[in-house]
Amino acid sequence: MPAVRRSAPSPDSPLDAVLVLDGRHTTIPVARLFDDIPNVVFFVKDRAGRYVHVNRTLATRCGCRDPHDLSGRIASDLFPATLARHYREQDERVIREGRPVINSLDLHFYPDRRRGWCLTSKYPVRARDNGDILGVAGISRDLETSPGSQSSRDYPEVARALDYLHAHAGEPVSADALARASGLSPSQLTARIRRIFGTTPQRLVLRARIEHAMHLLAGTSEPIADIALACGFCDQSAFTRHFTRTAGLPPGAFRSRSSLTSS
Repeated sequence: MPAVRRSAPSPDSPLDAVLVLDGRHTTIPVARLFDDIPNVVFFVKDRAGRYVHVNRTLATRCGCRDPHDLSGRIASDLFPATLARHYREQDERVIREGRPVINSLDLHFYPDRRRGWCLTSKYPVRARDNGDILGVAGISRDLETSPGSQSSRDYPEVARALDYLHAHAGEPVSADALARASGLSPSQLTARIRRIFGTTPQRLVLRARIEHAMHLLAGTSEPIADIALACGFCDQSAFTRHFTRTAGLPPGAFRSRSSLTSS
């Protein structure tokens, strides 16, 4: 298999991925790929919340023909106040804490401008030279297939549970605690999480703790044993076992690979 490694981004195509493939430079049109994925919104914002780049899907849903029409605009220019405030607070948390938000259950606009539920992930955008956070990049994937469906009425309670989970990602959150945060019984929440994510609340909690650990491993020099405790694991061996099962490699190897990728 030919070797593939990351290289510096092309200055004239800032959203294209430049790779060295079999010893030769090649460019992957990332922005174009996101234009071609149905029911997925992609965006990049600066620290002030101004859109730097969006895909065609987001531009169309905001009533614009050209994605460049959204450049320099902020969420409150495009969305109702309640949605815009939520997006802004989410962006500010990613920038402040320096860690991503994964699979947040959010309201968004669907193609006909009705509100619909989606899964949103946002990541800090860092400078290559010193790691400063310059903005936020994110995607939102539509969940609903039809307006007014029973599943769409299930989402608000699950969203409250996920908000609680994201706020306590470094803690051993119990399924009962998630149920209390959602306002549902444990069995009701379990059924809805299975329907949306295809997993159990316990596995969702574990995944959130592992994702938090990935952030700490990649972005800090804290000892692995300390990271294990910070993410709610009782000891390093249990942490290593769960991390390896989820990420596919041990924490130390993950840290080394993250260091190589960012260098």
